[in-house]
Amino acid sequence: MSVSTGLPANTPVPLPDAPPYPPRNTHSVQFYEDDAFLLDSLTKLIGTTLMAGDVAVVVATQAHRDGLAKRLRARGLDLEVSAKSDKYFVADAVESLSAFMINGALDPALFNTFTEHFLASIRPTAKGHTPRLVLIGEMVALLCLEGNFDAALTLERLWNNLAHTQSFDLHCAYPINCFDHEGNSQAFLNICAEHSHVVPTENYTALTSEEDRLRHISLLQRQARTAETETAARLRAEDALRHSEKLAATGRLAASIAHEINNPLEAISNAIYLARSSPSETAEYLRIADKELARVAQITKQTLGFYRESASPGVVRISTLLDELLDLYSRKLDAKVLAVRKQYRDELEIWGLEGELRQVFANQIANAIYAMPRGGCLTVRIRKTKSWHNGQRPGTAISLVDTGSGIAQESLTKIFDPFFTTKGDIGNGLGLWITHDIVTRHGGEIYVRSSTSPGASGTIFTTFLPQHQSGNAPIL
Repeated sequence: MSVSTGLPANTPVPLPDAPPYPPRNTHSVQFYEDDAFLLDSLTKLIGTTLMAGDVAVVVATQAHRDGLAKRLRARGLDLEVSAKSDKYFVADAVESLSAFMINGALDPALFNTFTEHFLASIRPTAKGHTPRLVLIGEMVALLCLEGNFDAALTLERLWNNLAHTQSFDLHCAYPINCFDHEGNSQAFLNICAEHSHVVPTENYTALTSEEDRLRHISLLQRQARTAETETAARLRAEDALRHSEKLAATGRLAASIAHEINNPLEAISNAIYLARSSPSETAEYLRIADKELARVAQITKQTLGFYRESASPGVVRISTLLDELLDLYSRKLDAKVLAVRKQYRDELEIWGLEGELRQVFANQIANAIYAMPRGGCLTVRIRKTKSWHNGQRPGTAISLVDTGSGIAQESLTKIFDPFFTTKGDIGNGLGLWITHDIVTRHGGEIYVRSSTSPGASGTIFTTFLPQHQSGNAPIL
């Protein structure tokens, strides 16, 4: 921890207007939209703390530390004197976080060790009274900005536990845009619940009269109701799109089945005709007909398995599922003289809806066949791995590598959007959108890399699906 500047001058200095902060021994949170508002609020809090002879500790980013110091000096506070008198301390939020974070996860034991040394280093000796200790922290905000809401919530709780044995006031600051995404509402509520006081953004605190505040609350209520209505409408539209894609996929499948079954049916008709024409070879022709009937039965079985809705999720073995799909697409692969290479390593059991997972990989295989010229190669890889997001969850990674024409870089960011297609009139742009939705609902992740360079073109779709663990299955 680095020590910086700060003690007030002998005469009181005017401080900027800011919302009143909660009383002592609290754990408050300040939400803000603009950095200037945050810094003005912290200037008042730290300025009054130093002027009262208490201790202020700021754990923040470099930009906020510099901006705060500039404002405090402009108000007449001598930060160098405060630092030398053990009244003002600063530390870097990123550096402090690294002391107890391991691979994106917070280690409680390291946190306790960190705070023990941290607090011991800033406890001043005073005659007659114990100074109030005011902590300003941005470590939780940095975690949220990275999307690591679980670690941020754990950190808030660890500070609350520490408050049972240590005396301090803790003021957290979060940019409100941390919670802009639709799925972050619960994280926002959880964060608020860990604080004794919540201070809203400047849009609310800047209102000077009770009438203005009531109007603002009414406006927020109306906006919330509108958002709920729009969200419900969007969900209905997405359901309709999924249903439309299923109908379209069923039509495509029906055409594919007709084509696949037509060949063995012709062979059966020919075998029956030859059996009638050559009684001496009837047994051989009936054997051929029986073989082709078995082929029809196999196609039917695989097709039903592909589109039959499972009543409930279960354990799925990905290698078996892929083998069946490759067999189903064998004629299309043979028609374009495409080679298939299987690189199956160890895999973990996956929990999910088998019909939906078939749809995920059937769509990827079909896209690969479409993208490749005659004589191309499709490589299918399976291996054990851990989640790319946090490196914690074990699971199985499935990669489909084609030697096709590749996807242009400007299209890569859009391929999972509904109605976006690179297939022209023969594509509806819903396949990969549905694929992404299914993988996400199964608790997985999907990524794509592609190159259009001549002689080295191709695309890799890699899907991660978490291992089935009893009591920890995703909600489908």
